Amino acid sequence: MDVTSVALGDDQSSDLVVKVTNLGKTFSTGCGSSKNVAVENVSFDIRRGEIFGLLGHNGAGKSTTINMLTGLTDPSFGELSVGGLSVKENLAQVRGMLGVCPQHDILFETLTAMEHLLLFAQIK
Repeated sequence: MDVTSVALGDDQSSDLVVKVTNLGKTFSTGCGSSKNVAVENVSFDIRRGEIFGLLGHNGAGKSTTINMLTGLTDPSFGELSVGGLSVKENLAQVRGMLGVCPQHDILFETLTAMEHLLLFAQIK
């Protein structure tokens, strides 16, 4: 199921599918109280029917942002919602609505195309 085919929380008339507000992530550097800022105050909306790309130079926080959106990493601050559901409070439901295409192909040389489809379908 993709995010455009789900009910959007309480507001059925809304076309807002993804909402990110003041998102941020800091990591401890291991040197006392020093912190490394990976993402700082990122906000954006994705509406039904839009195509969204996240671009930036190496180290800009693109992967960290996607990891927070998919629940792989907890944000240090900010709010994330998909389909009107909080990522933090409804992670299982949100993951059922999302698909992520990684930057690099994850293919195994020993598997056929059909075997790849079956493998990834079973994982999903």
